[in-house]
Amino acid sequence: MTGLPEGAFLQNGKYRIDKKLDNGGFGITYLGTQVGLERHVAIKEFFMKDFCMRDKQTSMVSIPNDDYREFADRFRSKFVKEARTIAKLNHQHIIRVHDIFEENGTAYYVMEFHSGGSLADLVEKRGRLSEDVALRYIRQVADALRYIHDHQLNHLDVKPANVLLDENQNAVLIDFGLTKHYDQTGAQTTTSPVGMSHGYAPLEQYSMGGVGLFSPATDIYALGATLYKLLTGEVPPEANEVNEDGLPPFPGYVSKQTAHAITEAMNPNRKKRPQTIDDFLALLGNGEHRLQKHIDLAGGVRGCATHITDDGGRQLIVNGVSFKMVLVDGGEFVMGGTEEQACPDPDEMPQHKVKLSAFFMSETLVTQALYKAVMGVNPSHFNTNPLHPVESVTWHDCQRFIQTLNQITGFKFRLPTEAEWEYAARGGQQSRGCQFAGSTEVDSVAWYEKNSEMTTHPVMTKQPNELGIYDLSGNVWEWCADWMGEYFPEKQTNPRGVDDGRERVSRGGAWFSSERTCRVSNRNANVPGHKSMMLGFRIVLE
Repeated sequence: MTGLPEGAFLQNGKYRIDKKLDNGGFGITYLGTQVGLERHVAIKEFFMKDFCMRDKQTSMVSIPNDDYREFADRFRSKFVKEARTIAKLNHQHIIRVHDIFEENGTAYYVMEFHSGGSLADLVEKRGRLSEDVALRYIRQVADALRYIHDHQLNHLDVKPANVLLDENQNAVLIDFGLTKHYDQTGAQTTTSPVGMSHGYAPLEQYSMGGVGLFSPATDIYALGATLYKLLTGEVPPEANEVNEDGLPPFPGYVSKQTAHAITEAMNPNRKKRPQTIDDFLALLGNGEHRLQKHIDLAGGVRGCATHITDDGGRQLIVNGVSFKMVLVDGGEFVMGGTEEQACPDPDEMPQHKVKLSAFFMSETLVTQALYKAVMGVNPSHFNTNPLHPVESVTWHDCQRFIQTLNQITGFKFRLPTEAEWEYAARGGQQSRGCQFAGSTEVDSVAWYEKNSEMTTHPVMTKQPNELGIYDLSGNVWEWCADWMGEYFPEKQTNPRGVDDGRERVSRGGAWFSSERTCRVSNRNANVPGHKSMMLGFRIVLE
């Protein structure tokens, strides 16, 4: 046994160990619960894997080799100092430390827990980020670095793996294990060894005494390297390679201004880099060169930024939450029960041709994070993860959300028509004729009754359809703009309930639905005032 067992308690039951999250060379990080407050926390334990041992019965940590005890004690003191350093910092983009204590013959500190993973995880999952999204995260980390530089600190380990994403998809800087403090003259007040992360550390971190004097430029190199990784999906070349050969040519999708800022930040000569965070941000500019094509649409409204993606889509950031609108080229299709099946449902007939102009559809269902960023509340029943689709919203709630979003952005979002929804679900001009949105196998694209475990799931965790749009089958039903029967007038539903009894269409199926219900031609409807934990929505833009 290396880590503490699941269910173990610390501080006389104040904290419970739920599971191990990470096992590094100097410590183990656990997901834990602060029992009294019933909240998740991250608990970091000092444990040098090459020197420490743990008693299986008592969980006590010891260092059997006397020759290494002084060495380990030195790093344990540094571990404690790291926690105290972070605890003195108060910034929205820096991890917060709640507690520190000694137990089991070692030391622990307790931090806030964020479930969004790291920037490294995000790039691993999705590939390179769009420029505006990457710059949003970089500016947040830069803001944190400016704050610690004002306190005469150098982080010395900025990299995507050390930037977590909080519940609102904002960046949070972590891991101050290599951080050094400097006095007012710029001389370091710590003598601990210097570490480095290859690809992100500049040349001076490889040299004895290379970071002996305070210099924000060292962190700025790592910040530029982090931006390089986010934009290209590749680990930057090591410092000696950059010194000898420079950086590789940037891909064409990276703007010249951003490429120049990265090149300047990663200059091997520390004195030739930007010397302050503000100098680096000045090189990046304020993003107007990327927003120029949309200034007539966005209206310069505060709280919104947008740019054109490589595939012709639109990436927007609204009050700190990013979402993408996918371009759906116009075309003609046969709407209704056209899949290869014995008997379509009666309300899927008759088949008829529909011709549509091009439009944009949201890449994902409206998430709880986006809904809260726009409306300030989260009405969802399954509200443990902001990346789950918002649900428990009426058709009228959707209209209020869209009205507010339009006021913020200057755009004219709306619910999709039923025909637009079905055309996009079928894959538009790229359709392969699948029964489900993107596949003939429901499990690959949909959360439904047989795999959902009776709950919603984060968006983008199943395969997208031919257009790169997620969750058009399953997860939650999606409100559409139409009254039931507009495209199939002879199938008008019987009046009932409120709103004069007529019903609005919903499409796609949900986590509770059968496989058949998740077909792209399947139809459903509810009165506009209906609210359900199985019912959400997505948006379109002309």
